[in-house]
Amino acid sequence: MGKPKKEPIKNGKIWVIFGILLALITPWYFPESFGEILIYGMPLWAVIIIIASILLSAFLSYVIKYHWMLEEENEKDETEGVK
Repeated sequence: MGKPKKEPIKNGKIWVIFGILLALITPWYFPESFGEILIYGMPLWAVIIIIASILLSAFLSYVIKYHWMLEEENEKDETEGVK
């Protein structure tokens, strides 16, 4: 079938991507000039934070769906006799 799932805390790639996305939603790292550049009337830093927030939400949804081992799955496998 598929590869067995492991907890996402043991996957370094997930933590790297998570760290990058968290850094992008923190406005302290942006230079002051980002406030002067407007995109559709919004400062560039705000646009970056909105896009990064959407990406963070999508990434967390992906991790929970495909990498997170849930108790219900373990119980289902045990009742079917799958190890």
